[in-house]
Amino acid sequence: MPELVAYSGPNGDLFEGYIRYKRALGYAAGDDYQYLARDVFGTLARCEPDPNIVSREAMEEIVSRRPHESARTNHMRISMLRQICLWLATMGYEPCTPPLDLMPKIPGFTPRIVTESEMAYIIRVADSDEPPWVGLTLRILWCCGARLGEVRRLAVSDVDLEAGLLLVRHAKGDKTRILPMSESLWEFVREYMEQHQLAGTDGEAPIMPTRNGTVRPSCHCWKVLHRVYEKAGVLTREGKAIRTHDLRHSFAVHALAKLSDAGMDARTALPLLASYMGHADIKSTEYYLHFTREAMLRIVDAQAADSETVFGGVI
Repeated sequence: MPELVAYSGPNGDLFEGYIRYKRALGYAAGDDYQYLARDVFGTLARCEPDPNIVSREAMEEIVSRRPHESARTNHMRISMLRQICLWLATMGYEPCTPPLDLMPKIPGFTPRIVTESEMAYIIRVADSDEPPWVGLTLRILWCCGARLGEVRRLAVSDVDLEAGLLLVRHAKGDKTRILPMSESLWEFVREYMEQHQLAGTDGEAPIMPTRNGTVRPSCHCWKVLHRVYEKAGVLTREGKAIRTHDLRHSFAVHALAKLSDAGMDARTALPLLASYMGHADIKSTEYYLHFTREAMLRIVDAQAADSETVFGGVI
């Protein structure tokens, strides 16, 4: 279980109690979640003390959209405050809970599916311009379809170089799963571990540590990866750098296509893909699947023989 983020300000006992409560319900409540909760509790600590913890004035300050803040970030903070207020209510407090209609609507998002050639160039840019951990992160994201939080938290004991496996612990929903590595990724990870003398070290030590030996912060990872995407020129239709989570969408699309090319029926392939990606069911996996031009051509080729039989070459 990820450690509790340090918070020594007022209401620190409530912050810790809330995180433990979420974990008792089965949520991982990792670093990112805790940082957001700490931000809310920190704002409450700066407001006038209130016997019910969350006064109207505090609520209004927390839900107010900050300068240059996206609707998504504002939505997440309001949602966090609502969860905290509902938890406080179970303990006898009467906090001022923000209503649901206060949360801004988040615009729909269309992921950018990255091609294999684009990803190869992204990795070349990372290998030439960035520290080794960046290339390793990108390769695991692309080859395993893992989440960034899962990759940056990998410890030495999570890497099985004998079997070519990665162990993902305390993922979304506090789930654990095993990811087989491809031969090329397996070899790269082996060389990385040898170059950085990680084999045989403390098993709990992260494989991509900061200078202090701690897990690399998510905000730092996002910033560096965003810079790599921009350098590589892999952009969205709006001309912005792709999101790191686009690589997970891309993995799902390419993985299903390869399984289909290998002759596996989609009804068999989807449950396997869902399990590999750490999804509870195939509905979550279907969210990651998108109809690309390459997918359309595969369908046309696969149905060519049937079309010839049915339509007799008319079409």
